[in-house]
Amino acid sequence: MAQCNSWDRVYGGCVQTCVRKDNIKAESTGVRAAFFFPAGGAYKGYWLRNQHHRYGVKESDKHFIYDGQWRHGKRDGHGTMRYRLPKGTMERLYIGEWHDDMKWGEGKQFFRNGVYYGWWERNRRHGVGVMWYNNGAIYMGEWEADVKHGVGVLFYENGNRYEGHFARGFKNGEGTFYHMHTGQLQKGMWENDVCKASMVIDDFRNHVDRPTPYPIPELGLQSPDKFVCQLFQQYIGNAFNPTKSFNELKCLNFAHKMKSSTRLEPKTIPNSKFRFDIKLPCTCKKVEQMVHLNL
Repeated sequence: MAQCNSWDRVYGGCVQTCVRKDNIKAESTGVRAAFFFPAGGAYKGYWLRNQHHRYGVKESDKHFIYDGQWRHGKRDGHGTMRYRLPKGTMERLYIGEWHDDMKWGEGKQFFRNGVYYGWWERNRRHGVGVMWYNNGAIYMGEWEADVKHGVGVLFYENGNRYEGHFARGFKNGEGTFYHMHTGQLQKGMWENDVCKASMVIDDFRNHVDRPTPYPIPELGLQSPDKFVCQLFQQYIGNAFNPTKSFNELKCLNFAHKMKSSTRLEPKTIPNSKFRFDIKLPCTCKKVEQMVHLNL
């Protein structure tokens, strides 16, 4: 029969691995109020056969704190990753879903240059997501391998907007650029953030604050659409095919809604200690009881 070889009166649980009388390592299963690792760090929560399982909080020796679900020793489910700063405050890093010890699914991460909310895969932004940058810019669209890739809308800090295709993090392919202060609409082909061929028209010149002194004259070509398509075909083979586009009103409403929700969760939060409230003492058997964590 296994028994605890050390008892912590502060936390009310064993702080070392449970051993058998013949010094053979026993399997730890159930609630462990506090387990301190020799290299630094601690874990508080549920175990299953010497592995973190179900719910628990783990702080590494480098002051990274994970609070959430575990599965067979790996982060799996909903969880929050924080970092403890030297002054005692804690900084939020990631809040969302995990799978196989990686960020995978829907989640939100705080970067140095902004906040991202959307889908993840293998610790990378992958799928549909929104990125709010600190300079005021907003990107809504598709991501792949942690960069903008696919169809998206980029709102610039000065009010301008680009709607179209992205590749490898840059504007690539067919897109439309809205010059909001001059009222001009620029449709063209882009390559690595550089417009290679475009057509500019005065779409809403009478409703802007800084219109150009003279309007752009209309095209005098007999078939302007055919000419533009032939010009665009130098950069894309299917210029005649329709492309996907976002609904502008839905994009703006969703962006403003998500931006307001992120403001309610600041990146830095006051310091707090982890404390478990466990009624029963620590055992080496599976304990079916609730664990309350005060953050």
